[in-house]
Amino acid sequence: MTYSTFEVSLNTIPIDYAPPPFPSLYLPVNSVRYNGALLFYHYDVWRFTVYWTLIFFAAFHGAAALWACLMHRRPAGFIWILLVYVCFGGIQAFISGSIVGLFVSGLYRAGTFGMTTWVPFVWGATQILFQVIGSYSMMSTLL
Repeated sequence: MTYSTFEVSLNTIPIDYAPPPFPSLYLPVNSVRYNGALLFYHYDVWRFTVYWTLIFFAAFHGAAALWACLMHRRPAGFIWILLVYVCFGGIQAFISGSIVGLFVSGLYRAGTFGMTTWVPFVWGATQILFQVIGSYSMMSTLL
């Protein structure tokens, strides 16, 4: 009996199932059998979503911190600027990644679907893009 990626129910989780290692991105196109790069449990979905959100937020906040350091004339504040930006980005990423990860996990669990490892990646990218769009003053008034 074979299952496609979208027909896996919670009752058909393999007995020897082990969560895939991070990041485990693969292309599920024409996948006849699931191969271990699916997430079934809340903790795994939450963990992957938080990891991807932390990666995206660290990259964008780190780039913003480097830009702020380059524009700052006094070299004494470079480390503090970088440290503050990355710390606040990490806190934001953990909170928003946790909320979105648990929400998406609940949706997939309610539909009894196995989640491909691309879904947490896409949600991490969506969260940082939403923050970038919301950072413009004109866009935040329109939203």
